[in-house]
Amino acid sequence: MTQHTVRIWDLPTRIFHWALAVCIVALVITANVGGNAMVWHFRLGYTVLALLVFRLVWGLVGGRWSRFSAFLYSPARLLRYLRGTP
Repeated sequence: MTQHTVRIWDLPTRIFHWALAVCIVALVITANVGGNAMVWHFRLGYTVLALLVFRLVWGLVGGRWSRFSAFLYSPARLLRYLRGTP
């Protein structure tokens, strides 16, 4: 039985996903704590925004497995489907 590797995401995309998950958990915690934690809440919000901008750029110019063109269905094809046009 031979094994072969199937690449799903490259390292920057994996780091993006984990950083986004950690930031969202931290956002919920800091929102519930309130008070001085709101300073961190805003910083984390800006971090999430920076992460999303990074992912958009990386989806256009990044590695083969992270590009939007490598998705099963392209965003344009998905929009055509949602609009009901062939």
